[in-house]
Order: sequence, then structure tokens, then C-alpha cells
Amino acid sequence: MKKILRIIAIIILAASIYSLVPVLWLYVSKDPAPYTNKQAVEKLKDNKGDYFEFIVFGDNHSGLIFDDSATLKIVRSINREDRFRKIPIDLAIIAGDVSFRGSRWDYRTYNKIKSMIKMPVISAMGNHDDDKDDGTLFKKYAGEKEFAFANRNCYFIVIDNISGNMTEEQFAKLEEELTVSSFYTHRFIIMHKSPLSPYFQSWYRPELNPWSYRFMKLCEKYKVDIVFAGHEHMFMEKKLGGVRYIVTGGGGILQNIPDSDGGFLHYTAVRVYGDYIDYEVRKIFPPVWEYFTFYMWKDALYFFKNALS
Repeated sequence: MKKILRIIAIIILAASIYSLVPVLWLYVSKDPAPYTNKQAVEKLKDNKGDYFEFIVFGDNHSGLIFDDSATLKIVRSINREDRFRKIPIDLAIIAGDVSFRGSRWDYRTYNKIKSMIKMPVISAMGNHDDDKDDGTLFKKYAGEKEFAFANRNCYFIVIDNISGNMTEEQFAKLEEELTVSSFYTHRFIIMHKSPLSPYFQSWYRPELNPWSYRFMKLCEKYKVDIVFAGHEHMFMEKKLGGVRYIVTGGGGILQNIPDSDGGFLHYTAVRVYGDYIDYEVRKIFPPVWEYFTFYMWKDALYFFKNALS
């Protein structure tokens, strides 16, 4: 019995060390030249047809080894999305908190990870992305914080709402962009902080703020298809007023919410079929070393908590 346990322990240790190799290699690799959101949008201009896929995830929090190791697994899965070559995958979108705490190291790491994704990447601003400066590093490595762009039959609007609010100027600009979007079949909004928390047990309650209701009524008026957000480290979806609100904050950051409630690493694959849209959540198992140092204990804690309650 002891021999079997020793063999199992050796296998687990070897697998854990092996699962650390990609992130260690990431840290010693050369820095690629950064590209901005504007440059990413330029690559989409020649796309034709109304049948395609795009990827959305948030809160990769690059710069911390736990986050980076998990994000690399997610990126590997994203890059295999088109392995059957049945549908073109046009772009990937990060719904904010691209950096751990907005330091130069964090942004360098984010830039390396972004360069590994095979399709153009659009990055929204998150509340941790200017922790160390006034947004200069975000501008260098990602570009503009607010903009809109078209791809095929869809219109995308990216909003900076890291303050947890929206100004009158932002609302005016949003309505302008929504008016333009009415000429397209589908409308998507990307922001870091959702106007509502679909998780009832969350500490985060944006729907109590006046901007939230006003924003959702605009989305309802202009028939927005989906509002994507991060901030909460989980996956959850809710539909109100004909608009779908998706929180997809499992892009690498440690997930401390129960797995059964959406607290798992993931990204969202969205498919556009002409007039129709659907999506699938790709749940990603954490790197082996990360599972045994964090996720195994998190799952055990919630299991015993539920069993004793």
C-alpha cells in the first residue's frame, strides 16, 4: 500500500512540475511588439459573410503566476477552437482587468499572452488596469479605452466603466453608437463592470445605482443582443428586457466562488449564424500544480461547508 501511495505521490509531483513549465517559459521569453485595439480592428475590415465565431473572456489578471498559468491553458484551448475549420473565428475580446495590478511587469506579461492568441484581440479597461498609473501603460499595450467597431453583420461597443458609473457624456456617446448599430443585424456591448450582478450571493450590487437602470433601458430600446462583462470572477448569465447579460470573469484569476455557482476557469465562445446567435461556455480544468495548491482545497471547503449547513 505504501509503495502504491509513493508512486501516486511521485506521479502527482511530476505532473505538477510539468504543468509549471509553460508559465516559466512565458516569463523568460522575449517581449513581442505590442499592438493596439485600433490595429486589431483594422484586421477585421476584410471579413465577409454573416457566419462566424468570436471569443470573450475577462479577468486574466496577467502578472501573477497563478493567473498566468491558468490563462495559458485557456489560450491553448482558444487556439484549438478552429481545429475542425467549420467556422471562421474572427476575434477574441478581453472584458477588462488584463493586468494583475497595472504594473509594467503585468503589462509585459499580458502582451506576451495576448500575442499567443491566434486571432486579433480587443481589450477593454478594467478597474485594476490603472492601479499603478493614469492608464498610460494600458494605452501603450492596448490602446483606446472606449471605441466601437463593426465586424461582418455585427456592431461592437466597448465602454470604460471602471468607476462603477457612467457620465452624461458617455451616455450621449453610447446612444450615438447604438443608433449606428441599428444598421447591423446584431449589437454587442463590452464593459468591465456589468450593470447588474446575476449572482444573488454577490457583494457586488451595481443594479442599486441609477446608471444601471438607465443603461439597461437603452440596451432594451436599441435591442442589444448581449452585454459582456467581467469583474466578478465567475460565469453567470441573465436575460432582462430581451437583452442577455453575461459575466465571463474566469480568464485566469483564481476563482473563489463555488464551482457549482459558476466559479470555474472558462471562456465564452459566441457563434453568429446570420440572424441567430448562440454561445457555449468552455470550462477549463486548472493546471495540475494549481489544482493541488488551491482548487482542490477550495472545492473541499465548500463541500464540507454545504454538508455541515
